[in-house]
Parts: sequence; structure tokens; C-alpha cells
Amino acid sequence: MNTLAIPSSMTQQPTDAPPVAPAVPALCNFERKETKYLLTPAQYGQFRICADAMLADDDYPSSTISSLYYDTPEHALINRSMEKPRYKEKLRIRCYGSPKMGEATYVELKKKFKGIVYKRRVAMSMPASYAFMEGMAYEEALERFPLTDPARQAEAFSRTSMQIANEIAFARDRYRDLRPSMMIVTNRFALRAVDGSDVRITFDVDPVWRDRELGFGYGFGGTPIHPDGSVIMEVKCLGAYPLWLVQILSQCKAYPVASSKYGKAYCAAHPIQAPLGTHSRPQHGR
Repeated sequence: MNTLAIPSSMTQQPTDAPPVAPAVPALCNFERKETKYLLTPAQYGQFRICADAMLADDDYPSSTISSLYYDTPEHALINRSMEKPRYKEKLRIRCYGSPKMGEATYVELKKKFKGIVYKRRVAMSMPASYAFMEGMAYEEALERFPLTDPARQAEAFSRTSMQIANEIAFARDRYRDLRPSMMIVTNRFALRAVDGSDVRITFDVDPVWRDRELGFGYGFGGTPIHPDGSVIMEVKCLGAYPLWLVQILSQCKAYPVASSKYGKAYCAAHPIQAPLGTHSRPQHGR
């Protein structure tokens, strides 16, 4: 059986616990449908037991992920996202574990259009990522703050990486005075289906947020997003769910919800400013 991850609310572990061993996925271009479910600790345990025979550890089965979201002073990106438009986007720097200064972090542009998620990202050193998001040209940031891994540094200058960096820079430059807005940290466990389908399932356990100390050198602490120990399960695939997954979701009474970690953190940090109708509600139809 795959290792069963239990929320810290059930084990009384500190929020600022040491990070899970870092995972550093290499893919920089994603296209898929992502559906989120908010599971109680009991539902989470039931799902893991029921689905154990159909799932195996993904290539990077566990990691502590820190995501630094960028936004305007008026929080234009997150406010638009919570209005649930046909198209929305987010800009962030993502870090796996605690990389050293010359190790890879990822500058990401996450777009969602008609329910399909497109994620574009480039690997850069931490100071290069900061500089790029502050407006420095991509090539200049890479040259000033190179990756310590020569192969990764060379890949950062490849045609594909340059194209992705241009797309990210174009999105970055559309917004005036873009700046760090929110840090989200979560322990993530990732599984994949063993039936040949493209289903991949992740569980975000004990996610926290902070809107101060917005950098990767301030540890993994923050305010819990789900104090009750709820786990965010995300099913990632492009095709239809296999029958076994539909049956297990029904058995566990798990239903899709809107559950943006950044959105929930923003509502907690700005309860008066947050738009109406931003609370998570079940989305029927699957």
C-alpha cells in the first residue's frame, strides 16, 4: 500500500515542520484539466484505502512546495480569478524544498481557459527568478545569476525555454507595478493511475499562507488555510475519468469544489475587500 499521509491536525505536528524531501520536476509545459475536491481527514483516509490498488507513487511522490504569487497593489490577478472568468492567469515563483542560491526555482505562468489549465515555466536560480519577475530581461537574469548545474543553465537558454520566457515576460509586463503578494506553502503527495490512463492525483496536506516575509528564506510557516485538517485533492487529466475513479469518488461522497489556495488566503487576509460569492461551493455535473 502507498504511504498514507495524515494531516498534522490528526498527529499534532507543528505547522512549521521540516520540509519533505524536495522534488524537482523537469517538465516546463503542461496542458490538462484539473478538478479539485476538498476532503475531510476521514474522506481522505477512505479514498487512499479504496484507491490504493489503482494508484502508484508518481515520479516525485512527495515534496514541500512554496509558491510566491505576484500581483498588483490592487490585487488585480486574484480578484479577476475569483470572478471565475472564461480566461484567467496567475504569475508565481515555485520552489521545491529549500534550494540553495544557485539551484533551480521555477517562474510560472498558469493560465486557465474553458476549464483547461495551461502551465508554462522556466527554471532559474532563486536570485534570477526574483530579478526576472522584477522586470529584468530573462537572458540578463540568467547570466548575472546562473544555475550551478551547467546542463540546466544550458537548457535555460534553449529555444523552448526562451519562447516560454517571452510568454511569461509578456504576461508580466501587462500589469503595472507587479510585486510579491502571497506565499503559499504545502506538503504535496502525488500519485498516478496504473491502468494506463493519464490520471494523476495530488494531495495538498496542511497548506499555509502568509502575506509578510514574502521570500523563500523565511521558512515554511504561515496561517493554516484549512484549520480543520481538510485535504485538497486534485485530479489532473485531459480525458474522462476511468470508471474505478468515478465509483470511488461516489463511495467517498467527494464532489468537485472551487478551492484556490491563493483565493482562500486572499479572502482571509482581505475579508472586506474580497468579492462576494468567493466561498467554495460544490460544482455538480460530474
